[in-house]
Amino acid sequence: MGLCRLGRDLYLVDAQATIIDQYGPQYAEFDLPIIDGLVRAPSSGQPTLDEQRAELAARALEAMTPRRDLANRLSQIDVHDAHDVIVLLQNDPALVHLGEERFLERLQAYVDLAPALRDRVPEIDYVDMRFEDRIYVRPADQKRGRSSG
Repeated sequence: MGLCRLGRDLYLVDAQATIIDQYGPQYAEFDLPIIDGLVRAPSSGQPTLDEQRAELAARALEAMTPRRDLANRLSQIDVHDAHDVIVLLQNDPALVHLGEERFLERLQAYVDLAPALRDRVPEIDYVDMRFEDRIYVRPADQKRGRSSG
């Protein structure tokens, strides 16, 4: 399915949230997205992978399979929020909120609208595609925690 961060290391993970192996040069031929948010910090013991978030990430990736051109552009997927898949595309710094359904449709709508959005907002922090007929864009200079002086 993708690569999961555990500490500083990356691991191959399958759709059932099972760690397959530590990512290394032997897997360089695979162009897989990094999936953040799969790790659940336990109250005690070792971190574990969250099955609900893994299922959400798997559904999002599965939805992209008919469109290999879009699937191949996926650089990162964030499922920290189990109700919102956030993707980062290669060569595009905007975070794209896709929610928990209609992943392909929403991502395609973003890709189609991205040039027009950039005409109005050259530097985008994120685009929220979860609201049927509305698109919310947050300019990069409005990031939380950024001071202006």
